[in-house]
Amino acid sequence: MVNVHSLSRESLALGALGLQQHLDRVRALHAVVVAEADRQRVWEGSGARNMADWLAGRTNTSYGDAASRVRLGEAFNASPELKDAVNNGDISAASAESLFDAVTNPPDGADVSALLDAVKGAGPRDAKDAAEKWRDTHRNETPEQFEERCHQQRAVRSGRPLDGMVTTTVVLPVLANRQFLNSISHVAGKPSEGDSRTTEQRLADGLVMLCDAYAKGQVVGGREKPTILITINAESFAGRSDEPGITSHGERIPAHVVRHMAEHANLQRVLLAGSHVLNLGREVRYATDAQYKALLARDGGCRWTGCHIPAPWCDADHLIPWENGGATDLDNLVLWCRHHHTEKHRPGVTIHGDVHDLRLQLIDGTTIHTRPRTQAAA
Repeated sequence: MVNVHSLSRESLALGALGLQQHLDRVRALHAVVVAEADRQRVWEGSGARNMADWLAGRTNTSYGDAASRVRLGEAFNASPELKDAVNNGDISAASAESLFDAVTNPPDGADVSALLDAVKGAGPRDAKDAAEKWRDTHRNETPEQFEERCHQQRAVRSGRPLDGMVTTTVVLPVLANRQFLNSISHVAGKPSEGDSRTTEQRLADGLVMLCDAYAKGQVVGGREKPTILITINAESFAGRSDEPGITSHGERIPAHVVRHMAEHANLQRVLLAGSHVLNLGREVRYATDAQYKALLARDGGCRWTGCHIPAPWCDADHLIPWENGGATDLDNLVLWCRHHHTEKHRPGVTIHGDVHDLRLQLIDGTTIHTRPRTQAAA
């Protein structure tokens, strides 16, 4: 057994990364074995409902973890190239599993190899986003058929009570889900000083408050509508392309849905035809609502590489600090989540480039390239 306390920082870093790659290969091998065991139905006659149920019961692990292994094995069966990519270290096991739907049910005529090349080195979330865009590109159904298919999958399911609590699962199309979350967040109100509730608890309180108000006959309409911010390029908005819109939380909304929603008051259109009205120089210290919306359209959320915190939870930061003469202009403003905002201001972190091609040299010497998400997705 290695005495890890005697290892240097560099050795620990290399060891942690190397072991993770080894674990990915072991996980991949396990998935292959599990998939073959499932094909031979080793679980039949055991009382288990399926392979995941059997594996969870025999190994005392969670059903979710066992189901994850089954899905990974099925993905490998559908795409041996994906299995090779995991074994070669090009794609992590977690990212491979996020491609399950894409590789097991690819659109007709779509090249899975092209998708795998595109996601090499990507994390699970980025890989899943890439797969969704890939499916959109090769989709063989009309926008209306896609919308109807999603609509037919809507559901609300409640489990059995456990220790006084019930888990309820809500399945909704993306836009309906955003309306749902924005509405209950709006009802719950903004956290006050000293409010110790988590975001999840606040949303739960908002849902219960809304249901309670409905039961009392107090939901009568006419209240202020929660705003949903969606950015979409001009070509798609005009109907000349079908590039989807993106909400401030990073959700993809089909173009035809955005065009339809544009007729309603709870959608604000942000047109970026120039930056002169959005540059305030030294007159104002903090970013205005108009600037925030422009930053949302450009940055999409926290600019830090690998961070997926959405724009509503980010700070608008001056690259050249205000106290050092920095202007409150779009060309000097960047969105960071609170954690990475603090990291950016740590002593020893240096900034190179500009807001469109920004690089940060960190304290450990690492340089990260933080392009706007709109550029990264191009």
